[in-house]
Amino acid sequence: MNKVLAIVRPQFAPGFLIAGCDVFETDDSSLAEKHVRSLAGSGEYALVIIDEKLVRTFSPYTKNFIFESTSPVFVEVGLEGTSDENIIREIESLARDALGYAIRIKV
Repeated sequence: MNKVLAIVRPQFAPGFLIAGCDVFETDDSSLAEKHVRSLAGSGEYALVIIDEKLVRTFSPYTKNFIFESTSPVFVEVGLEGTSDENIIREIESLARDALGYAIRIKV
């Protein structure tokens, strides 16, 4: 199944839920990092969107894993100063680039 997961801070979770993504919300970078590692080889998600601010303190090992992973594909997104509409457009664009086909998110 080609599901999308967003790992984001709580204030951004509603926008991703409305867009139809599964959401793991946290303000704790170490908890987000543990969740990222748990996704290795799970096959549950095709695309994982991660709040750029959470990734900043990840270990070099985890950052490398994110960069090299193809299943799932990880995409870091800067969410500061963005609207829900801009986030949805960005997700559609990133999914098209990462998955090789266009998706349309209806709100």
